[in-house]
Amino acid sequence: MKKFLSDHLKKIIIFGIFYIILMAIFVIPTNYAVIAPGGLTQLAGEFEIEGIEMDEHFYSIHVYGQEPITIFQYLMVRNNDYFEVTEMTQRQSDTSYLDSITQGNISKDASYKTALIKAYELASTKDDSINISYNFNGLTIYDYPRRVEGINIGDTIIKINGISIKDMTFEEAEVLAYQRDVTYTILNDNEESYDYHYVYDETDVVFWFFPAYEITDASPKFDYGNFHLIGGPSGGLLQTLMIYSSLLKLNIENLVIAGTGTIEMTGDVGRIGGIREKITTASWHNVDVFFIPKSHLDEIDDLSYTYILVPVETLDEAVNWLYENLVR
Repeated sequence: MKKFLSDHLKKIIIFGIFYIILMAIFVIPTNYAVIAPGGLTQLAGEFEIEGIEMDEHFYSIHVYGQEPITIFQYLMVRNNDYFEVTEMTQRQSDTSYLDSITQGNISKDASYKTALIKAYELASTKDDSINISYNFNGLTIYDYPRRVEGINIGDTIIKINGISIKDMTFEEAEVLAYQRDVTYTILNDNEESYDYHYVYDETDVVFWFFPAYEITDASPKFDYGNFHLIGGPSGGLLQTLMIYSSLLKLNIENLVIAGTGTIEMTGDVGRIGGIREKITTASWHNVDVFFIPKSHLDEIDDLSYTYILVPVETLDEAVNWLYENLVR
């Protein structure tokens, strides 16, 4: 054995160095994140409404993301036009895998409920047998500065500076919540409430909230179908359009209708991440019509696509476009 080691020591050392370098390339993480084209999800399976056949024309779109990526992954994708490689933000670096799962549940639940509320409310203007009732119960904490102790993702803010926010809109509560010196009354998973006095520090990532809606009644009654954790709230607009079309039994042309954009209780269509990769994904999956938030137009003016692109700012614009172009 000693003779073997003596005779092959140089080769063993070279192989060992090569092995360490190779393992480093494949295993050691960088400070970069990547977004890549993904796929479509048919929305009809995500909701069930009593006595209603869900419209199968509508799809949400998702992209794939990883953070951080390894050295090998970085070398593979950095010059690929289909991938977006960016340096990780402080928020991304602070978020663990388990945190991201919890955040996915929070954002998806808020998106589902907002879509249901807006679709039912808008459909009720054409059919008064359709109605929905709901409560706004506070601000769900989606993210927060990690130097803050005692707060958890998923806790709910129910008061701000001693003022109950249940009678406010989400937008009104957000304005109060983003003060730099503020006292939150927080309800945790154990239904215990406590006060936390927060003073903003320049090094902090800002708090991030989603609305905590509770739907108390709906006619016709609904239930969730397949609850997908892919992505976040960016399917809100298409979820709303699908529910609205289903409730009113719209006769829509046999096309693949997809898109991206959050839906706000104000009816505004909000911005999303990965817009360029979603444009590419839609082309790869034979989409016929694709809705996007109008505010993203200047980010994709150099891209080609194979479908009708419909930029909108509000839910009303999107619904009117359907009636004018696709409803028979």
